[in-house]
Amino acid sequence: MFRRKKAALAETGEGATPTAAPAPQRPAKEKLGWFEKRDRRRRRRKIFEEVLGWILVPAFIYLIYLGIQAVGGIPKELIDFANELVTMAMKGGKG
Repeated sequence: MFRRKKAALAETGEGATPTAAPAPQRPAKEKLGWFEKRDRRRRRRKIFEEVLGWILVPAFIYLIYLGIQAVGGIPKELIDFANELVTMAMKGGKG
């Protein structure tokens, strides 16, 4: 409400320091070619996929576990069938 405008102070010389140095300028932003842009996008996407994988895979495993618990466990017949499939695969398909 009672602030002074800096432009008015600079014109009148009030409050201005006699050795005011200009602010250092930022270095120019580097220009990236299409190859560098593509490489950065690919790197960002791979990191995103890794993080997503570390979150979603355990979530899926936990949801499968909850589903099995909700139906009362894995039926004995399904376990026997899976054992037969594994045995057949190890023997080479000849039973």
